[in-house]
Amino acid sequence: MASSSTSLKAPCATCSNKSAGIFRCEGCLQVFCRKHLNEHRDFLSHQLDEIVQEYDTLQQTIVENEDKHINDLPILKHIDQWEKVSIEKIQQIAEETRVQVKKLTSLETVSNELHNLAERLEKARIDDDYVETDLRTWTTILEKLKDDINTFSPSIFIQENPKEILIAKIHVSTIVHQLSQQEKFGKSYGPVCIENNGFMAKHIGPRNGTAYVRGIGAYSSGTHKIQFLFTKNSLKYITWFVVASASTPIGRTSKLPYNTYGWSSDDNIYCPDDIRTVDKNFRDMKGQTSFEIKLQLDCDNRKISYINQRTKNQRELNIDITKCPFPWQVEFYLFEVGDCVRLLH
Repeated sequence: MASSSTSLKAPCATCSNKSAGIFRCEGCLQVFCRKHLNEHRDFLSHQLDEIVQEYDTLQQTIVENEDKHINDLPILKHIDQWEKVSIEKIQQIAEETRVQVKKLTSLETVSNELHNLAERLEKARIDDDYVETDLRTWTTILEKLKDDINTFSPSIFIQENPKEILIAKIHVSTIVHQLSQQEKFGKSYGPVCIENNGFMAKHIGPRNGTAYVRGIGAYSSGTHKIQFLFTKNSLKYITWFVVASASTPIGRTSKLPYNTYGWSSDDNIYCPDDIRTVDKNFRDMKGQTSFEIKLQLDCDNRKISYINQRTKNQRELNIDITKCPFPWQVEFYLFEVGDCVRLLH
């Protein structure tokens, strides 16, 4: 009975049939034995540490550059110029209005009439040419001017014309640019050299041997396109590109990819627990030492596909997320010295 119970247990995801799996990870849904469960948790803990470190670095970068970045924004100079021009317009209109008010409130008219009367009086005195009626007329004029001065109080109002816009109000608007994640190479296993700022990976071992390189992108939703150029040193050995779960350690010891989906350079299809060979007459990458591939990850529909830019062939695979859980990462297998993969912008 004990032997029968043991045989029903799922094998450990790491050591396969070497030990029965008794612990299930709720994140990746894989089963582990006690030993490899601890290793799995250590791996997740290491990933968490890397994320925290990346966060700290990014936060420090923001703190160090925020003030400088904001002060150097060209839009702020535009706002300063708008403010200067607007103030100059207001000052000009205000001065013109002051001149109008001063003109309306001055006693210039009374002063002119008084000056004219003075000239008439001076001439009458010099010529000795005036009578009683002249005196009465001049007295009446003086009384009127005196009354005008005492009662002078013009009603002046300032009105704004709502139809005439003195200053155009400025508004802040934004254009949101959606940036797709820039894929680069990150982790590697074996004799791999990552160059060109993370866009190229090359097998540099002294001899042929297993080597893996994985992208840094982690994909769980949406559709993502990754274009790359694979260059093989010869036709003697195969290479492949797959989608792997981020929880799957790179450099697995098993001969075939575990929990991965993808294609190889001899046109085989890679799936968990199975390899299906296509029609022998099918030719896409087979027989080629160089091929440019546009890989598409459709997370929402749980499938991947690719287009060979030379042959224009398109292939597609559905993914079982219980075997390849989110997030997904792209991974490449190199074997021969000189094998190279380059990510294209």
